[in-house]
Parts: sequence; structure tokens; C-alpha cells
Amino acid sequence: MVYRSFASGVFFVGVPFLSLLALTLLLLSLSALSSPGAHGPNGEHLDMEQSNPSIQRPKFEMFTESFEVLGEVFSNELIIYLHDFETNTPTQSASIDLEVGALTASASFDEAQNRYIVNDVDFISALNVSGEHEVVATILTKDNGDLLVGNFVMPEANAQSDNAEHSHNESQEQGEDHHHFPWWALGLSIVVFAFGFFFGRKNKGVRS
Repeated sequence: MVYRSFASGVFFVGVPFLSLLALTLLLLSLSALSSPGAHGPNGEHLDMEQSNPSIQRPKFEMFTESFEVLGEVFSNELIIYLHDFETNTPTQSASIDLEVGALTASASFDEAQNRYIVNDVDFISALNVSGEHEVVATILTKDNGDLLVGNFVMPEANAQSDNAEHSHNESQEQGEDHHHFPWWALGLSIVVFAFGFFFGRKNKGVRS
């Protein structure tokens, strides 16, 4: 009887200790998940942002006696700067139609940035394919009009970088919940702790 009473006391005293130990380990794991380098305040991957330096975007130039065009190709848009060739002043509110292979797209004027933007998905995707592309631009203003032709080369390294960035974004969306806090484990630890504490005190009262 003495042995059973002693063993029972050890068991019930050990239950809250083990529960407290489990709760401590759980809180430590939570601290590790929320440490710098995992996620930012909006859930973004800070380590990924810091490890990706800015990429020099590919560009192309076209010019005639009337206009000068500079195009900068991004993964999701094409930025065009249009200037008068003689004065080198920006040309505003022009009509710009572009052709690449069998694809066509029109540019819209961004008055705030004094530039033109093309965001047609198929057109931008064609430009982001590695290799050489012939770009044809038809430009019309209220006083002038011209046809410009130029060659654009998308380096393979830039095309691979765009694909890698797209793959990372998909992986981030698919695994956005992989660091959620396991509230069920915290609740279970509290219940086990309370259970062991209650019966430990009850057993202590019986022995006394």
C-alpha cells in the first residue's frame, strides 16, 4: 500500500510537470516561427526579398526623324518612353500600337509618370520569351505620325528569373498556412495541466 501510494503521488505530481514542460516547448517553437527572416508583418517572406537583388530589365530603342522610343520590358508590363527626336522633349497623349509577330497591343498614356504602359498578358508573355524579337510601333499624334521598327533581345537569364519569381509566388500562395499557430495543442496542454494539478492536490490531501 505504501508503494502504491508513493507511486500514485509521483504520477500525479509528474503530470503537471510534464504538462508544463510541453507548454514551454510549444511556446519556444512559436517564438522560433515568428523570429526575423521567416515572415514580415504582412506575411511576406523577408529572407526571399533580401536574397533577390534588383534585376536590370532588358530594353529596346527605336528612332526616326520624328520620334525616339525607349521600351523597358518587365514580367507583367511594358513601359514606353516617347520623345520628340529633335528636341528630346516627352511626347504626350500619343497613340501607340505595337506588333510582335502576330500579336498586337496598344499602349495607354500614364500622365502622372509621363510614360506609356502596355499590360496585355499575351503580348508581354511573348516579349519575355528568350531570344530576338522584332518590334513594330505605329505612332500617331495630332501633328505627326510615323512607323518605327526595332529589334529586342530577351536574355535567357532574365527569362529564367521571371519564371523563378513566378514559381516562388505560386509556392508561397500554396503554402501560406504552413506556419499557423496550433491553438489546439495549447488548449490540450492547459487541460492536461489542470487535470494533473487537480488530482495531484487531491491525492496529496488524501495522503495527509
